[in-house]
Amino acid sequence: MSTLPFVSSIKRRLQEIKETGVDKEKYFIQNLTLFFGIFLLCTDVFFLIMGIVYDMPLMRYVIYVKLIVNSVNLVLILRQHYMISTVIIYAVILVFMVTGVVCAGMSSAFQLYALGMLTCVSYNSYLHKRILKKDLPFFLIVAIHVIAYAGVYIYGRTHAPLYNIPRSAETIFIVFNSVASFYIVVLYVWLYRYVAIDSEEQLERMALVDNLTGLYNRHYLLAHMDNKGKESLEGCWLALLDIDDFKKINDTHGHNCGDHVLHKIADMTQETCEGCIVCRWGGEEFIILSDKAGYDDNHLDALKNKIESEVINFEDKELHITVTIGVSGYDSSLNHDAWISSADEKLYYGKKHGKNQVVRSIQ
Repeated sequence: MSTLPFVSSIKRRLQEIKETGVDKEKYFIQNLTLFFGIFLLCTDVFFLIMGIVYDMPLMRYVIYVKLIVNSVNLVLILRQHYMISTVIIYAVILVFMVTGVVCAGMSSAFQLYALGMLTCVSYNSYLHKRILKKDLPFFLIVAIHVIAYAGVYIYGRTHAPLYNIPRSAETIFIVFNSVASFYIVVLYVWLYRYVAIDSEEQLERMALVDNLTGLYNRHYLLAHMDNKGKESLEGCWLALLDIDDFKKINDTHGHNCGDHVLHKIADMTQETCEGCIVCRWGGEEFIILSDKAGYDDNHLDALKNKIESEVINFEDKELHITVTIGVSGYDSSLNHDAWISSADEKLYYGKKHGKNQVVRSIQ
């Protein structure tokens, strides 16, 4: 069983967000603010019980006020007043940290909240800037937390606690405050890690994946070929596929129709050449790499025939598309550019000699 159920629920929800396309940053700011609102109400109940059991009137009075403030704050959160709510949360936590140290002393670990909240302040600042397009002064808020920590530390070292509580109560405070503070830190460290990984994946996708077709692009293919090395490419083949008369499709039916055709050809190529790497090379050209020795290039004939026989529907139009494919087996004497150029020469030959064919050699 997870020791961080809130983190686990976030992970499950993030998977749903990816599938439905919901704005995950908006999800974060809504649910993290709500989490802290509920968290503060729960801590209010706990510390109110402790204040009653161990006879700490000041703590009880502060909790009574906190219960009212946090209840109002929960309403503000539900009405999506996140900026005001965040200010209230920061202020309430700092005020209660000071109250805890005054009542029970430094040994009860109330000062940990100031340190734990630094990760919260940092990530919330990022979310507010991204979602609300405005932010509280980050460095000022951090400075206030640091000064508050230093202030209660100095106070705790120079003043005795207002109440003499038994060691058992001190132990309860230490455990509760430590767990709560570290829970906050772990939660936000995990969120930072998630954002970093997710951002890197998005940047990688933008750099290596064609946005229109969802296929890898030429940058990915060239990097993949470099990583494999010459020995791994022995016995492989590479093919360039070009949609015949694609310019006429765009000129006659519009670019939206052309994009639809590109997407359909990409899907059919991936389905027919399963086990190959299929990339969009540029414009109406696709490149196919067998990627393993002995893979039969007869799939290319099947692909050509499939595209030729397929009726592509766009709005009220029925389109009959053909493609020309140039194929070149791997030659260790050629570098990658020359290998691709070899396939391109055969493609060009096929375009000049009737189109709608797979060219493996030039007569």
